[in-house]
Amino acid sequence: MIGVVTFTDPRPTALSKEREEAIKQKHNYLIDELKNEFEVVDINAELGKYGEEIFGIHSVDEAIRAGRLVKKIGLSGVVIGLWHWTESNLVTYFLRKANVPVLLYTDGDPAWAGATCVTSVGASLWESAVNNYAIRHSRVIGDVELVKAWVRAAEAVKRISEGSLLLLGGTYTLGMEHLMDDLPMLKRFVGDFIMLDQYVIIKEGEATSEEEVDRFYSWLLEKAEVKFDDTMLTKESLRKQIRLYLGAKRVWERYKDKVIGLSIKCQPELSEIYGVTACLIPAFFPFNMDAFGKKPVVPATCEGDIKGTISSSLLYYLSGKPPLFGDIKYVDDDVVIIANCGASSLYYAALSDDPEENLRRVTIQGQCQGKSGGALTYRTPPAEFTVARLIRRNGEYYLLYFLAEGVEITEELEKKLKWGKQWPHTAIKNPLDAQDFIQVMGANHLSLVPGDFTEEIKFVAKIWGIQPVDLTDPLDVREFLK
Repeated sequence: MIGVVTFTDPRPTALSKEREEAIKQKHNYLIDELKNEFEVVDINAELGKYGEEIFGIHSVDEAIRAGRLVKKIGLSGVVIGLWHWTESNLVTYFLRKANVPVLLYTDGDPAWAGATCVTSVGASLWESAVNNYAIRHSRVIGDVELVKAWVRAAEAVKRISEGSLLLLGGTYTLGMEHLMDDLPMLKRFVGDFIMLDQYVIIKEGEATSEEEVDRFYSWLLEKAEVKFDDTMLTKESLRKQIRLYLGAKRVWERYKDKVIGLSIKCQPELSEIYGVTACLIPAFFPFNMDAFGKKPVVPATCEGDIKGTISSSLLYYLSGKPPLFGDIKYVDDDVVIIANCGASSLYYAALSDDPEENLRRVTIQGQCQGKSGGALTYRTPPAEFTVARLIRRNGEYYLLYFLAEGVEITEELEKKLKWGKQWPHTAIKNPLDAQDFIQVMGANHLSLVPGDFTEEIKFVAKIWGIQPVDLTDPLDVREFLK
């Protein structure tokens, strides 16, 4: 839920019925625009301002009451309407009590002094610095779509801050230290972490009935192409992979009200010791269907990648689309290929809202690593994607992002693939040249979703208090590489 509150001039001699009617209309227009997409609380209405001569918040007492109301309701953030003039300290009183992300908005109407008010209030919030949200407030003039981007960012930040990451096997794998992190420090972004040994999903999988496994097995053979062999993908190894997925699903069911994303460590405990890769987990958790029907999308990553899981969860809560996660497999001056080691969200097989259409584009065939098991093969069709990655360098967090144009994986490019050819592959245009791309990357994993959510990501970074780095902006990249 997001709040909208409008302030006005507290001076008795400045009282103007025309002004109050104008700001009321502007306030209601903004709420109507936001209600098309979000759940909105009209704070002025909650305070009974529609029945008063002065519609806007105009006293210290009202500002404090409004702030307490925001805190009590638990809003994700508040859009503050500053259509003409108010005394800045009223907003300071409000924000001290509310302590939530805020955006200062005016519509740029030349009939009123909205720009004066936004700049005055904004400067005062910087000066007073009563809390982090005062320092990190955002300002928009005359662009409701940009306000909506900020609301999506505030809603995503709140959802992540109240949720937990489910880390199956903990972190990290294969000696990749960047997959680790300082977990208490990460609680500035994420509510908590649920860390369970992978043995839990093995046991839950073994406890799953033969009937459930048979149902999933038959459903896979019906919906996707399955290529068995005598070594890696046998009927037995596929059924073992199914049990791992169903075991993980049973564990998730216990925590589903809390979990905003999960990661499976897999290597080497499952892939080598237990004997199969856990590829059905990153394939089906971030997908809206399995053998038992429609299901929630749950962002999922591999190898205990904590910041990768946060990145995927962020993109999901901004877009509502299943996030893709994978390795940076190949880079040249033109193309970046992302290919996860066995599976990524099956949504990307066709980018279709019909899950069965996506499944028809998937081939399950023998893995190229681990003792046994199948990889889920597809090639993502071209589209526009937002790519993002939370990284840490020398103790400081950065949010790398860029808007990418998808590239068709041609037959010529396909012929060049050898290692991991059976993995899912997604190709995008490189926003930099190969050397700069390699220099700027703070991880070998990236996450992406369809659509343009770059403005939202900039707002998220501001709310979090970290530096966004747009890889399509040479100045951003050069500043980061310094």
